[in-house]
Amino acid sequence: MIQDNKTKKKNLRTALGLLIFIILLFVFTLYNVGVFDRAI
Repeated sequence: MIQDNKTKKKNLRTALGLLIFIILLFVFTLYNVGVFDRAI
């Protein structure tokens, strides 16, 4: 199966989106647990 540039770009964007989403989720979890003393 040969991947063209469009597919590769789409995969990269999806991976970046997932990564950002996971990081945001992690930060919000830390806030909710109370690691940082700051309201959202």
